[in-house]
Amino acid sequence: MEAMTGRGMQQRTYKQLTYQVRFTTPAFLGNAIQEAQWRTPPLKALLRQWWRVGYAAQHAFRIDPNRMRHEEGRLFGHAWLDKDVDEAGRNVAARKSLLKLRLLDASTSAGTAWSKGSQKGVSPLSDGPSTSYAWFGLIKRGENLPDRTAITASGEESCRTLLLAFPDEYTETLQRTLSLIHAFGTAGSRSRGGWGSVHLDPLDRGEKQDVGLDIDGFAEYSRDWKVCLEDDWAMSLARDERGPWIWHGRNAYSQWHHAMRAIAEERKRVRSRLDKPRRFALGFAEKGRMPSPLRWKVVKGSAGELVVRAFAMPHRLPDESRISLDTAALRETWQQVVGALDASSVVARAGSQAVMR
Repeated sequence: MEAMTGRGMQQRTYKQLTYQVRFTTPAFLGNAIQEAQWRTPPLKALLRQWWRVGYAAQHAFRIDPNRMRHEEGRLFGHAWLDKDVDEAGRNVAARKSLLKLRLLDASTSAGTAWSKGSQKGVSPLSDGPSTSYAWFGLIKRGENLPDRTAITASGEESCRTLLLAFPDEYTETLQRTLSLIHAFGTAGSRSRGGWGSVHLDPLDRGEKQDVGLDIDGFAEYSRDWKVCLEDDWAMSLARDERGPWIWHGRNAYSQWHHAMRAIAEERKRVRSRLDKPRRFALGFAEKGRMPSPLRWKVVKGSAGELVVRAFAMPHRLPDESRISLDTAALRETWQQVVGALDASSVVARAGSQAVMR
């Protein structure tokens, strides 16, 4: 922990946290020309995403979106807020982020921390029409375009040291955000299907930075699933009479592609239970596109084993989409999805004593 003050920081005391961030599955974090590359913007976007979930829970899910956007803009920076004022009451058109991020590689060289990914040619499932939605497929992108690459999930390329600095008053909020990312966070393209699964380990041993939460710890981040369907964004985890909509893999894997194959096959099995119109509840890329509210992740256990995790953050379809799926149909769809997962031989509903590692 370091005290940091100075011009532009409004004489705040800054706290610094250090984590090892690792991908347990290949990550498609593209640069400007769609090459896989370690970059801080996707990690900052991940922090913003899960900060909103924590913010909603802290406000008992009764939030004013405009107020939330202002709070978010104050912490993460903005160039788009209306009616924002500084501490002196003067109107401001933009703010710098109060959150500072830095990536270092194992040799602490900032120059190589942003190196390009080298993962190529992996295809545990075929890339045909029946599985293309479930498997990204590292395939050619078109004539005169290079093959798509990813940050590999093994060796030094898969991990970096992440340094975070922020004002002291945000410590509790951001530590809760990091706990959510450790449990559920994925980054990059197709991340809802398990790609870019993030694992965090605190490196400041003298400072308590517990990024693990047990299943009971997520009660405050969950709501009745029917209430979730009234909102148009992924505000929280869902729950029913059996508990949170979180499922753990029944088996452990030693290699990521075995875990990803299990996810791909299970995603296909769940989707196949739905008729075509109802599959839109699990995401679509048409007008008003919506990423899937049923998300997957590959987590690392205490002994280094890999385990599949599925969880659901359901919500209604975007108003601007042209897809018609009323509340009754949406409820029936999610009952089918949850029923399929509860009956799965691959995953099982997380129990009250299960530990989210």
